[in-house]
Formats: sequence, structure tokens, C-alpha cells
Amino acid sequence: MKLGGLFGNVGVKAPLARAPKPTTQPGGTSHLEAVLSTAPPKPGEFRIDWGKPAPQAVKDYEVILTLEELEQYLKRCQETGFASFDWETAPSEEARAYYVPRINMLTSRIEELEAGILQLEGKSDATVTDKGVLKSLKAELSVKKGERKELEETFSKTPFDPHQADICTVSISAKAHESRVVPISHKVGKNIAPELSRDEAREAVLDLMDRYVFTHEPTLKIAVNLAFETKFAARYKRYILGRVADPLMMWVRSMQIAAPGRLNSLSKPHTGWGLKTATKKTFGVTMQDFSQLLQKKGVQFFDEIDASTKEGFIYSAEDADYGLQHYHYWKTIIEQIPGYDKWLHDIEMPFMRVIGIMEFWGMPWNTDTANARYEEALQAQENASEEIKRIIFEATGEEVAPGKTGKTGSVKLALFNKMKLPILKISDKTGNASLDEEALIDMRFMLENKLESIDEEKYLAIPLPEGWEDIEPDANYGEPGFNGDITKQERGAIRIKKREFHPFKDAGIALIEQMMKIQKYTTLISSHIVGRQKYLNPFTDRIHAGYSSFTDTGRLNSFKPNGQNVPRPDNDDFKIRSFFAPKPGKILFFIDFSGFELRLIAWKSNDEVMIELFNTNGDMHRRTASALTGKPESDITKIERTNAKAGNFGIAYGGTEYALQKTFKTDYGVRKTLDECAAIVNAVKTAYPRIPQMQRQAILDARENGYAETIYGYKRLLRDINGTNSKLRGSDERRAGNTPIQGSAADIMKDCQNKVYDRIGEDTFKQRQGETDVLFTHGSIDMIAQIHDEMIFEMDDDPALVEKAGAWIKAVMERPPLPDFPVPVIAEASVGKDWGTKMDLEEWVNAQEEVAR
Repeated sequence: MKLGGLFGNVGVKAPLARAPKPTTQPGGTSHLEAVLSTAPPKPGEFRIDWGKPAPQAVKDYEVILTLEELEQYLKRCQETGFASFDWETAPSEEARAYYVPRINMLTSRIEELEAGILQLEGKSDATVTDKGVLKSLKAELSVKKGERKELEETFSKTPFDPHQADICTVSISAKAHESRVVPISHKVGKNIAPELSRDEAREAVLDLMDRYVFTHEPTLKIAVNLAFETKFAARYKRYILGRVADPLMMWVRSMQIAAPGRLNSLSKPHTGWGLKTATKKTFGVTMQDFSQLLQKKGVQFFDEIDASTKEGFIYSAEDADYGLQHYHYWKTIIEQIPGYDKWLHDIEMPFMRVIGIMEFWGMPWNTDTANARYEEALQAQENASEEIKRIIFEATGEEVAPGKTGKTGSVKLALFNKMKLPILKISDKTGNASLDEEALIDMRFMLENKLESIDEEKYLAIPLPEGWEDIEPDANYGEPGFNGDITKQERGAIRIKKREFHPFKDAGIALIEQMMKIQKYTTLISSHIVGRQKYLNPFTDRIHAGYSSFTDTGRLNSFKPNGQNVPRPDNDDFKIRSFFAPKPGKILFFIDFSGFELRLIAWKSNDEVMIELFNTNGDMHRRTASALTGKPESDITKIERTNAKAGNFGIAYGGTEYALQKTFKTDYGVRKTLDECAAIVNAVKTAYPRIPQMQRQAILDARENGYAETIYGYKRLLRDINGTNSKLRGSDERRAGNTPIQGSAADIMKDCQNKVYDRIGEDTFKQRQGETDVLFTHGSIDMIAQIHDEMIFEMDDDPALVEKAGAWIKAVMERPPLPDFPVPVIAEASVGKDWGTKMDLEEWVNAQEEVAR
């Protein structure tokens, strides 16, 4: 049915929200405006013609209730070349069966408790026992109400979880101002193909979408928040292939670079810019509100309203219609930003599908292993606490209560008032002495080197003058031991050399070691055992972390929980990564780029030494260590290579001695002096002279353009690169140097993962069509996580399959990212029964074949 008459004044042009732009005053253009319009743009300024969106037309919205009608409309999508689509979702029957009885049981118990409390409160002759029972009932009531509230909130969010919800409605638009709505599993009103079960009808709808849209290369598939649509497509083993677009990415990415003032948050640019807000601000149209619609109907979920009549299907229809309208409008914007049309269509928007599929699969989690290690961690935490008590008591005679972190007031009082250990850092939150890891590392450094101030570290590398034993560094002229010929630096070095160690040096260092342990144990328990297990999905026994590419460099970040900061095995006493283990019959497959950012530096700097090393399989870290120490590469020690490695990678993150010093503390748990760090940085620049030239050129380019750019075209706006504030300008200068490296690494990884997603989708579709010669099929080879330069897959425990799939993925990753890329790109693959136990792919295959014999 046609709905033009249902929309009232929909055909009347409404006031349109327009992006900020210079406006022409009535009466013509002023001389000043004319001059400004012809002047060259300032760095970072994009003179976007925001245009005027086409006025809203009468809407052609219809409900489709037969598969034949749906097939015809999907053919229309092929004719127009556009298919904007949207899912509406609701709890699955399994989810309802899980949550509703539990909520009802809690409600029954709450009613019983309330009745019991009311009865006891009404007693005039209540006994002591009655009062005790009353108190106990009230305590239980509070707990049960909290449990019910938490369960109700979790149930209300099930439509966002593809493992606990079903697609109940589909809307599709082939052309602006028209839309078709397909109700599938609504509890009231009409649904498509009523002769079928709802599961069969859903499969039939998705089969048609698969055939005519998802696998049809020429048709552009459009979805606002494409990651969400991807997750729910994956629930039914469907993949959104070929050309895709996500208007949300278009409007956020274009405003980030061309109109950041329109965003509510620069750090979370998508905040407050959902479809309805964007539609109001762009087209001046107020879309139906989801919550208000449900509230008006007195229901909790979308499948409880009639989607075959006006209000129900208009809500769905609008999502698809305005998704397509946004695509058309924002395409005119991104085409005005050099390179953005290609970058968004080739890299960034297709990558939303990768985010969706990784969120769908999540990581497998072994609860039994986690619980066992949790008990071990609690015991280790208690042991460290007891050691802290013992050390402080033996040193001062004071009894302390370290708690779970060792940072309590009694511990601080003993450390700083009784033992007189140095205070290195003041907490921004409390204004009191800090005992965080960085402060403890610095404190240990001072005790080991007899420093009274951390600033004295600059004297540690100063050679002592001849006869220093007879020199008194603080003697005045005429006093014994005075020497007026030595420098200030030599005087400082002698002062430290002659100084006695702190009286509590040994106890202090032992105490610091225990405090670092207890803090590490507490973090492992709270953030990585309890903190991750609370995200365990009861329907999958997996942890489904979220992902976002809205970072300054374009690299992916992870949240709820952060899947990218799981401790490395060499810094984790409880092997947290081993908790991530698939079920029997599955293995985890890992593949990561080797020295990726360094290879990108070689490309960007065109440094002949780096290029030669990578092309001859040389050891860059040994080369840097050789430049640092003056020793032949063959004589370089492990620690010297480690120091050089930190310096090499540090170049990609800013490359200053201050940044490197912090890296040593946070990544290696040691403090290097600024002089030592400066020597390492200088060694890198000496060994590879084109690197500092590259960084200087990057700053000059950023000053001219106002932004830094990645290999495939992402632009990071640097608002302070030409500013007068030296601190802010310096930060932007470092960003100018590292964004083309880190951001390019992100671009290339996204491109690789896009190709993997497409291959899995193509093979899965072929399998559904009856083809047997396929490899990358859903449920057999699944891309489940990304850790910056590493992809993680869950695969069938089949050596032949793993070897063949690994070879294909490796080939994709090792393709040169650009023609004439000067160094080889290397990807290294490994396999494990869990994340914490890895074996080189070739070794694993050989071991499996040996077992098979």
C-alpha cells in the first residue's frame, strides 16, 4: 500500500539543518567575503560546499508479506544499484525462556519477603528474634531487588546481542524516499510467508537477500552502523559481500577532518551522532523515536508491536530510507576531501564488517582454568601482603595493613615517615605520595644508585677525575679536599660515589619488589580474571569484546573488555592468555606482521641501510646496538639488543629520550637514565640517517597541510601544528611523525582483514549453494580477534586445513601494500590449543603428522 497520505505535510519542505559554512548576506557578497573566498585555505582548512540536501518527497513506504514481492523488490535494488537495509531485532525464544522464569522467580521471592516484612513490622509484641528475622528479611530483599534489576537490564539489552536475539523485521530501500518493510516474527499483526514457521520464513528472507543483494557485486550495500548488521547476518551464516557503505562512518570521518567543531567529542566522535540526530541535523527531519514507540504501545520489544500497520512499519522504513539519503548526501562531502572517497569505500567502511564478525565470534574462555588460577592469584596476593608486613616490621617495628594493593596509609607512613624512602611522585587524585609502578621503579633506581634526588641521575655517566678519592665535593676554598679545577658534573659524580647507601636500602628494595608484585597480582585479578569473566556470555561461553576504529591514528581499539591489553606470558605469573582456549576439535591460529612498523619506516624514510637490512634478512636491532656500543654485531649481548630494540620501535612513537625512558619503565620495569635513552635514540638516528630526515619532513608537510596522512589516505587533523603553545605544538609534531607509520599499519591490516572476511563469506555462500571445493567456511575458519599487528582465528583442528588456510592468509598479508614497496612484508604464523601456548605453524603441522603416524 502507498503511504503518501499517511504522512500529513511530509511533502512540504521543512527547515533544513545545515552544516556551518560562510553565508551570503542579502544584498550580495561583501568585498571582504570575496577576498576571503579567493584566498588560499589555511593549513587544515577544508572549504567544503555543504550544499543543500534535496527536499523530502512524498514517501513510498510499503509492507511486503510474500516472498515473491520481496524477490521483485530485491531485483529493483539491483536495477538502481543501491540496497540500504536495516534489521530490527528482539529476544530469541531461547533468551526469553532463560530470562523470564528467572525474573519471575525473583519477583515471587521479593513478594514473599515484602509480605513477611509487612507482617513482622505490624507486630506490636515483636521479640528480639523477630527483630533479627526482620533485619535478615530486609537484607535479603535488598539483594533480590538488586539481582532482579540487573537481570531485567540484561534482558532489555538482548536485542543487541546476536546470540540472544533474532531479526524480527527487515527494511530495504532501493531509492531515496521509498522503503519496503518485511515483518518476519512479530507476535501481533501480519508476518511474511505465514505458511512457514518463523525460522523458515527468516531463512527464506535471508536466502533472497543473499542471492540478490549480499553476493551481488554491483549493488552497493548500505547500512548505518554496518558492524551491527554484520553481527546479525553472521548469526544466520550470512556475509555482506562486495561493495558496502556505512553512512555513519561517512559523516563522522568527514567531520573529524573538515568540521570538528560539529562533533560533541573529539575522542569519541560518534557520540551523539546516531542516525536520528544526523537526520535531524542534516535533513531537518525528526524520525520516530524507538523508546517512545514502544512506550506508546505498552510493550518492551519491537516484535511485540504490529509492523504491518502504519506506526510499526514506518519506524523500520525510515531507517532504510534515510540511510540511503545520508549516503547520497555525505558522498558529495567526502568527494571534496582528497582521497577520502576511495579510502572510505575501499578500506574504512568495509572494515566495519570485520569489526562486526569479530564481535560476533568473540574469544573462547575456559572458566575452569580461570577459576583455578583465580585461587592461585588470591594466595599469591596474600603471600605478598604478608611479606610486606614482615619487611616493614623487621625494619621499623611497625605493624601495617597492606590491603590488596600495598598502597594503604599505614604502609605509606612506614615507608616515608619511618624508613625515609624518597617520594618520587604525587598522585593527581589524592595529592598524596604515589606508590604506582612508575614511582616504585624510580624509588628502586634511587636506592640502587645512592641518589637523593632523581635529577642526580645525570651525574651517573660522568667519569670520575683522577684522584677523586681525595676530593671533597662540598668543601669550600681553603678547606681540606677542596679542588677548584673540577666541573660541576664531576663534583656531582664524586658526591654520589662517596655517599653512603640509604640505611634502608636492602629492606627498601625488597619491599618495592613485593609491592610491585602485589600490585601486579591485584591488577591481574581485578582486570584480567574477574574483570573479564564478568563479560562471559551465558549463551556462548565466550567473551565478546567491542571494537572501534575511532582512534587518532585509525588503529583499532577494544573495550568491554579490552581484548588488546591481555598481559604477555613473560609478564604474567598466572598465564591469563591460557584462559582463552577453544573447545575440543578447535585450535587457535595466530598470524602477525614481523617488524611491521619498522618496515613502514624504511618505506617512508627510504633509508638505504634499513632497506638493505630488510632485503637481506639482517638484524636491525643488532645493527642499532652496534652503533650504540661500537662493538661488532656478532659481539652484541642480549640486553644490548633489547635496549636497541626498544629504541628502534620507539622511533615510531615519537623517538625522544623522554618517551623511551617511559617505555623502559612501562614495558620492561626498569629505569634508564635520560642520558642512556638519548644515546639509544641517537644511535638509531646515526645507524639510519634518513629517519630524522623523514621526521623533519613529516613536520614540514603537516605544517603546510594541517594534517598527517596514512598510506591509503586517512587524514589526522593537527590543530596545533602551527600554534604558539610550544607544548601543544610539540605534541602535534610527534603525531605528524608517528601517524603516517601507525596509521598506515592500521590501513594495511584493515585491508587484509577485509579480504579475509570476503573470502570466508564467498566460500560460505558457495557451500550453501552445494559446492564442496571450499575452504574458508563459517564455523570452520573464523576471524575472531585483532591485536594491532596480529590476527587471531579459530579453526578446525585439521592440520591440512590449517596449513592451507594459513598459507592463503600469509600470502594476503605479504602482498606489497604499494607498487615498488622497497622491503618485503613478512607475516609469521603460529598455532596453539590456547592463546598462551603457541607453536610455529610448520612445527605444529609436523608434530600433528608425527602423532597421526
